[in-house]
Amino acid sequence: MYMNIQEFLTESGITESFYPGKRLVQPCKQLGEFKSHCVVLDWRSPERVRIEIKAGLSGRDLEPRKLKYYPVCFQSPTYVEIELVNDNKEDEGEEDKGSASGKGSAGGKGLKKKSLSDLQNLASEAFGTVREGKIPAVGKIVEMVVMGKQIAAEAFGNVMEKLSQQIGHAKISATDLLAQAGKFVTTYTPPAFLKPKGTEDKVYKYDRLKNENIGYNRSGPG
Repeated sequence: MYMNIQEFLTESGITESFYPGKRLVQPCKQLGEFKSHCVVLDWRSPERVRIEIKAGLSGRDLEPRKLKYYPVCFQSPTYVEIELVNDNKEDEGEEDKGSASGKGSAGGKGLKKKSLSDLQNLASEAFGTVREGKIPAVGKIVEMVVMGKQIAAEAFGNVMEKLSQQIGHAKISATDLLAQAGKFVTTYTPPAFLKPKGTEDKVYKYDRLKNENIGYNRSGPG
């Protein structure tokens, strides 16, 4: 499913500038202890945008001893991976044909491992594009997980529309997001400190590097 990232931000009430190299934390402060959460929008990878719901207001992963006090809906991963679309790529059509199935299963070109120098070069190109006023706006949703359950492409639209509404009200309800997906889900195992129910289809593997600074310059476009 394709989406306009800038329009999504506007409809979600996010007014802060968002561009390649930036990691934006949108707080959702709630009354009561262990209820506040946040929406993390991560564009540190020039090729992808990741939107993730996290417990707490820091935008960082909490230690299990702290996370266990939050509602269950914040203890399992909830995120959306969006692969940016380059409108200037001449051979885009051929690549889509060759990797459509891979992208749909969170594989494909966007997930190939790159060296640090490659990532820095991509970041430099991305910032150059920003300086020229050409910030990519269109992206393709390649993976969506809500409360540890992988959502099928058929439900992307419903879930994203609900997520936008929730961000606008500064209160995320992952259970409501999951309800929007209906039957189009694949169950993942919970974090290590939670007991699996035995009905899980896949194992969720957390990549701590996604939350670390990968060396990009975070200064705004100059």
